[in-house]
Amino acid sequence: MSDFTHELAQDTLTNHGLNVLPHIKEQWAILCRAHITEARWFYGGHTPSFDEYIQNGWVSIGSLGGLVLLSFVEADSIIEQFPQCLKDFSQLFYWSSLITRLSDDLGTSEAEMERGDIPKAVQSYMIEKDVSEEEARDHVKEMISTSWKKINEEIVHNSFPQVIVKLSKNMARTAQCMYQHGDGVGTSTGVTKDCIVSSILKPIPIQEHGSV
Repeated sequence: MSDFTHELAQDTLTNHGLNVLPHIKEQWAILCRAHITEARWFYGGHTPSFDEYIQNGWVSIGSLGGLVLLSFVEADSIIEQFPQCLKDFSQLFYWSSLITRLSDDLGTSEAEMERGDIPKAVQSYMIEKDVSEEEARDHVKEMISTSWKKINEEIVHNSFPQVIVKLSKNMARTAQCMYQHGDGVGTSTGVTKDCIVSSILKPIPIQEHGSV
């Protein structure tokens, strides 16, 4: 990742005359601080409140840094407007990252809790509100639905470059695809792989008009 970071920064400097390395380093620092916070919770035996967990979790999932890096790679037309663009896109990136975090937690939290990890969104909500796991999962799913509405509102009310809109939406879509059947990365049962293969490689049959 260090090599990629410096290569990306050098390419941007060469092609656009803009030094983005400080912005990339800042994103890595933000991510590391979020991971350190989770480590302190774990080793200190601290159970975060639901809001406390979400405030840190949308960052620790890594989507924010990923979106910023992808913006440098994909969105040449807006690079010269950084860092102002980061402020303009902040809410769009936030909702996309929140969907990624919540989708991840729905799919992986049970196995992670068995390994002794800190409570995730589902467990934090169960503990704080004294509700069942099913109720907590329903709440998290509702938060995902609300986050999609927020993304759509951001897109409607702002003139975002299409490449940024696409990156943000696809990040959230990918997370939901990867974790809708459990942990699609670490302990996948094969359902996620089948879904991806079907989406990318298998053609969708189209019935011609008038045919039976």
